[in-house]
Amino acid sequence: MGEPDTGKPAEPTNLSPTLLTTAFNLGIGLVQSYGWFIVGAFVLVLYLRNKFGSSFEKWQESREQQNHKKYDVDPDIAQQRLEAMERARQRMQEQLNAQAETYAEKQKRREEEKRQEKIENYNRHLEGKSYTSKYKPKEEGASTPLKPKPKKPLRQSDYNPLMGESSTFRAPRRSGFQGG
Repeated sequence: MGEPDTGKPAEPTNLSPTLLTTAFNLGIGLVQSYGWFIVGAFVLVLYLRNKFGSSFEKWQESREQQNHKKYDVDPDIAQQRLEAMERARQRMQEQLNAQAETYAEKQKRREEEKRQEKIENYNRHLEGKSYTSKYKPKEEGASTPLKPKPKKPLRQSDYNPLMGESSTFRAPRRSGFQGG
């Protein structure tokens, strides 16, 4: 019926894995289709590396040195910068204080003028005169009143609504019977 059982195991057959064979076939197919392009790109990369490799390395080194210069600061130079910034801040603070002082003086003068004006008005009231004078002196920085703008007419002067030329809209006719 079948083969006699000799007690030996059957020889295993070598099955190649499908993933490896598929990847191998894909790689071979790409090389067969685009082989010359791959070789040309490889040669171009080697040429550019030989041509510009040294200048690229120099550029990288100079960039690293600039980064080190940026972060490695001489303590004396840093101290000088801090002192210069502090002096500039002090000058700006002095200017601000001077401006605040002049503003406070102006405010005091205005308040004193208003107080004097109120006293004068009260004295006039006691004398039986009017509270305020009709003449008001111009204040400093006050601008002259603006002249009113001339008004434009809404319609042109030759417009006549009875002429019927101005509008082409006509209302639709209304009738009592509207389909249905």
